[in-house]
Amino acid sequence: MNIRNFPVDPIIRFRAVPLKFGVGVLEEIGYDIENVNARKVLLVTDKNVIQNTDIIESVKSNLEERDIKVTVWDEVQPEPSATSVLKGIEFAKTVEYDSIMGIGGGSSIDTAKAINLYTSFPADLYDYFIPPMGRGVRIPGPLKPLIAVPTTSGTGSETTGVSVMTFPEKKTKYGLSSPNLIPTLAILDPLVTVTMPPAVTANTGMDALMHAVEALISRPYETKPRPDRIEDRSVYQGSNPITDALAEKAISMIGKYLLRAYSNGHDLDARSNMQLAASIAGLAFGNAGVHIPHALSYPIAGEIMGRQSTIPHGLAVSITGPATLKILAPYIREKCATIAYLLGEDVEAYSLSEAALRASEALIKMMRALNFPNGISELGFKKSDIPELAENTLIQRRILPLSPVTVTKRLLEEILEESLQYW
Repeated sequence: MNIRNFPVDPIIRFRAVPLKFGVGVLEEIGYDIENVNARKVLLVTDKNVIQNTDIIESVKSNLEERDIKVTVWDEVQPEPSATSVLKGIEFAKTVEYDSIMGIGGGSSIDTAKAINLYTSFPADLYDYFIPPMGRGVRIPGPLKPLIAVPTTSGTGSETTGVSVMTFPEKKTKYGLSSPNLIPTLAILDPLVTVTMPPAVTANTGMDALMHAVEALISRPYETKPRPDRIEDRSVYQGSNPITDALAEKAISMIGKYLLRAYSNGHDLDARSNMQLAASIAGLAFGNAGVHIPHALSYPIAGEIMGRQSTIPHGLAVSITGPATLKILAPYIREKCATIAYLLGEDVEAYSLSEAALRASEALIKMMRALNFPNGISELGFKKSDIPELAENTLIQRRILPLSPVTVTKRLLEEILEESLQYW
């Protein structure tokens, strides 16, 4: 039988970034840069890392000892806007570099990816985004070496071929994805995460948890449509045995270590396991994909930005997590029951249907322990805002097809209504 006649795509293409993990591993950065044959590094970071840590000075010193030139651009914005990314691109055009390094949270690493792309293959900003936001131009080929050094434990950007930016005028966030955006190397040093304040620990930790949860419950890989061409196969492929194993491990680790890291930032064991869990979750969702909570987070964050305020990405994503699991539970009972079990719920005392609903309760317990807002109503949203939020979510065509059920405006409205208040 000719496999090309199949209407679905029964093929997994698992992509993984090389990782270096361990306490103090960042001290080897000079060796790692030399190992990718680089001598001129553009280091992309933010002022918070510059002002509140000695990470950048330590890295510069290490590289300069090996006669590696370092140029620092520290203008990354939290939840970077397209305007701030364009500033980084323009700066990069004025300097010589043969490699790029993103040090910081996901904002720094995502910005470094975009700078690397648009200086390697110059184009209009919207060209590489898929419709309706952009024109869907294919990234032509490999980029310069990119080293990702996360200083938080949540975004997983160090493992993925995705770069997300905010478009304030459109009141939304949007991402572009390509295997060419996957970093050359990710360096995970738990020591650089101990300075994270409790709120940042909570928000990034919940982001990592939602990555793992959404990857686990994403549509099965063998049900995705077959692409017209091999090169058109999506970076996000749906859940599969590899990503399921990674997602389950990440959920278990986060359930065990997030509250410990939140309550005591100097608990190096908790910090180490959270950083590793975030990257494991990144490998899971970087191949399986995310869907409804992430899609909803973009207009939620965009609407708040329109009110001249900001919201951490991890909070924007997780605030609809319990409602999503509750409403989807009847369709994915086994996986929801697994999530509940991995987060410490006693599911053996319940039927499968009841155990599935415990996943939503487990997320709510975690959010309460982390002092999260009680639903989107505490973020300033009212029931009357729901239709517009749902409508603005539907443009996220890059990720919504990964949902385990068909996404409609009404489904999104139901999830948002359930997210108004949890306790």
